[in-house]
Amino acid sequence: MKPPRLCVQWVILVVLMSVAAAAGPGGQQTIPTQEQRPLTPRADRAAFMRGHFALVMDVHEALIRGQLPVASQKAKALADQPDPPDLPASAAPYLATMRLAASRAAAAVQLEDVAAASAAMLATCGDCHRAVGTMPAHAMPPQPTVGGQVGHMLSHQQAVDLMVQGLTVPSAWLWQEGAVALERAPLRKAVSSSNQKLSKGLLEAERSVHHLAARARVAGDQRSRVYVYSELAQSCATCHARLKSEVEPW
Repeated sequence: MKPPRLCVQWVILVVLMSVAAAAGPGGQQTIPTQEQRPLTPRADRAAFMRGHFALVMDVHEALIRGQLPVASQKAKALADQPDPPDLPASAAPYLATMRLAASRAAAAVQLEDVAAASAAMLATCGDCHRAVGTMPAHAMPPQPTVGGQVGHMLSHQQAVDLMVQGLTVPSAWLWQEGAVALERAPLRKAVSSSNQKLSKGLLEAERSVHHLAARARVAGDQRSRVYVYSELAQSCATCHARLKSEVEPW
């Protein structure tokens, strides 16, 4: 049976409602309870969460590549994961939201629906981290060491990775750094003039990406960032599918 068509706005609304649920009257964050204070480190919990985050990133990377069957497979694995060990009760609503978004991503057949569900997953990571009082540290994406078209696309990867970290840590600074990096360096100089068809397609996609980067730079809240990420992921996936280009490590 064909999975039901997913409503993009509804999926994104789910994660935004989870943010509101963690706030008090008037949208203000409530004073943390003891359960919301920083967690005592545990090796087993840390290992579980590393694996959990790896699956989230697998979904993101497959989506960006335009590999929707792979994104669906990874999202299903995420939805089927057991509960993490020894998490506080304050994390329960976010875990439920994450599983719902992952299930939606696994069942979706349209690019925009997978992108919306993936955006919800990333933002839910950040909302949960804030709720339980922890801020994971991710390694900064490496600077590309090659030039030309490949180097430029690797710069795109680094910028989007920073934006993803901005959603999941969460960190407005990391999001902003990624958005600024994505807005820089027009592709025109990096594209070889020997392949005019490829150049035209890349430059068209580049204009879309830079437009979204400009929107990302001024996105001042989680809601705005979720929508921008969803559109950006769709733009990247469409470009890769249209040009049939697999630039590693995308």
